[in-house]
Amino acid sequence: MRKHLPPFLLGFLALSFQIYLLREFSVHFYGNEITFGFILASWLLWGGVGSLFASRIKWNISSIPYIYYLVILVFPVCLVLLRFSRFILHTLPGEITGITPMLFFSLGLSLIISFPLGALFVFNAIFLKGNVTQVYLMESLGSAVAGIAVYFFFIPAFSNWQATAIIGAIVSLMVFLFLHKRNQIFCFLFILLFLAAFWVFDLPSQKIHWKPFEIIESMDTPFGKLQVIQTKEMLSLYNNTLLIYSFPNLASSEESVHFALLQRPQAEKVLLIGGGAGGSLVQALKYPKTQVDYVELDPGIIRLSLKYLPQQERDSLKDTRVQIYFQDGRAFLKKTPDTYDAIILNLPDPSTAQINRFYTKEFFSQVKSNLAPDGIFSFRVSSAENYISDELQNFLASLYFTLKEVFPEIGIVPGDSNIFLASSAPISLDHQELSQKIDRLDLKNTYISSHSLFSRLSPFRLSLLKEKLVQGQKSINLDLVPISYYYNSVLWNSQFQGLESSLFRLTSRLGRFWLLDAPLIGLLLIMVLLGWRHKKSSFFLLPLAVMGLTTITVEIIMLIAFQTFYGYLYQKVALLFASFMVGLFLGALRGKKRKKKGYLELLIIQFGFILLIFVLILWLKSQPPEIFFFLYLVFLGYLGGDLFIVSNHLYLKEKKNYGAGYGLDLLGSFLGALAVSSLLIPLFGLPLLAKYIFLVNSFCFIFLLWGRKFH
Repeated sequence: MRKHLPPFLLGFLALSFQIYLLREFSVHFYGNEITFGFILASWLLWGGVGSLFASRIKWNISSIPYIYYLVILVFPVCLVLLRFSRFILHTLPGEITGITPMLFFSLGLSLIISFPLGALFVFNAIFLKGNVTQVYLMESLGSAVAGIAVYFFFIPAFSNWQATAIIGAIVSLMVFLFLHKRNQIFCFLFILLFLAAFWVFDLPSQKIHWKPFEIIESMDTPFGKLQVIQTKEMLSLYNNTLLIYSFPNLASSEESVHFALLQRPQAEKVLLIGGGAGGSLVQALKYPKTQVDYVELDPGIIRLSLKYLPQQERDSLKDTRVQIYFQDGRAFLKKTPDTYDAIILNLPDPSTAQINRFYTKEFFSQVKSNLAPDGIFSFRVSSAENYISDELQNFLASLYFTLKEVFPEIGIVPGDSNIFLASSAPISLDHQELSQKIDRLDLKNTYISSHSLFSRLSPFRLSLLKEKLVQGQKSINLDLVPISYYYNSVLWNSQFQGLESSLFRLTSRLGRFWLLDAPLIGLLLIMVLLGWRHKKSSFFLLPLAVMGLTTITVEIIMLIAFQTFYGYLYQKVALLFASFMVGLFLGALRGKKRKKKGYLELLIIQFGFILLIFVLILWLKSQPPEIFFFLYLVFLGYLGGDLFIVSNHLYLKEKKNYGAGYGLDLLGSFLGALAVSSLLIPLFGLPLLAKYIFLVNSFCFIFLLWGRKFH
């Protein structure tokens, strides 16, 4: 136990802390997939650097327990810094930030945590007298156990901070009991007291974060961090910094419902996806014949709304004409046999890949199949009252042209929010006609009233907006090519000066050659140069770097695809990571038990990667069952673990550098994570990216074939 426990705890700590850093980063930095890419890239970068650094220094292995204690202490400190980042950045609570501070914090926090974890891999190898295979095997097992424990136990039962405290206490106890030194008792007790204080500081620190606003309640759910904020007479509910609703906000709740239902005032069956608790349900129930199916993913939103909203809003949630379903909106539409007279999408802008899946051609097609022949579909997105910038134009145009692919009739309401209306039947935005309907139905509206429609629906404004959208980029937003998400990111970062604005302007101008073809050509040239040098170690180490690049890229492709198809990545990310780690452990175990770890075995494993990626390319053409994602990640991890053991075995016969293989694996992963989620997936989509990874692995296989004559 004493011999194998340290690498097991290394894996357990590394994946647990990585998951909770991702979850907390999503809370404080707007929760989109760019944050995932930056955190994963930074984590892998510093882990690789830590491993390479530790290989070059002499270290007393008796200090290993204290490095574990150090990591356990600094991770809560990192979460505190993350929570108070708005004071460092001089932003208001809930205010969005650009990618510069996001990158700064991901690099800084990952350095503090991941660098010592990378060094611990080498120290553990020294502790086990150079048995890198055993260290990798036990680290993978620890990571797999961590992912399963976090998903099934910690996420459902505890907040992010509470879970961090428990995990830190458990690992500290294991280190103290099995790696005990006489002078550790005071260090161990200090850590327990520190973690207890960290647990207690969770809610008070959130109250400090939200000042000058008052936080009434905070709730960590499998789907996000919900926070109820009180500001004078207004109550706001946030989920991972994204505003779910503010109450009272009559203008928002009225426009979300009435522009749609005034098209079909006799609608009997209405589907409302999201946002019903903030006032939209009350507005929908003003239509006497309406029965509402209200779909909300997170039950915590309804629990908090019933607890804090005024009586009228609570009554609407309990109204006999309302049926609430707790599930993903897309999954509900796909499974329900019902046909609706109106479907109202009331979600935030597509600022994440998760939300973008409700604005794609595939989703719009599903909506159409669930609509009555003359049914109406509507959604709204943020816009501008008067000036439409180029960035906003391209974003809105991508939604318009995508909607136009599915529905023959489209109407767009101007304003600070644009309301998109789509149907197979005629749509009227004539202010006189809609005003007459409001009067006839005796709707007691404040903002969408017969007195206010003239200015908002003036023919000049309607035609000007339509003309602006038609002149934008004709891009179609697809599930696996989320271009509207990319345009929203460009729009978001246009608010900032410097790196944010420059980077997205540059990438939007660069084409496929510079972003995909040129790096591929560069990799091919590197392989040619290494082959000409005839250095045996190159043929062992390069596959490790390619494997790192491949596994992280495919992992991110799988994460985004899973989120696109099933919609709850924040909940399942721990289990998806655990699946990969289970495969990594099984692959490392297979590699350890191989009687022969020769060059031929390396070639066979590399060919296995080619076949596995080919399967991915085929599967991305359809929506695979949920179990496919978990099984695929197990197989991906299996090949990665097997290749790591075989490649390291061959390399260490040439040179006793215990951190080189591990470091190159992580640095290859760093390059993949940095580019893939933040730029390449939104611009080019998952299928094309998978094809390029297929080419990378094919080139690597050819490189290894070339190297056979030197072995």
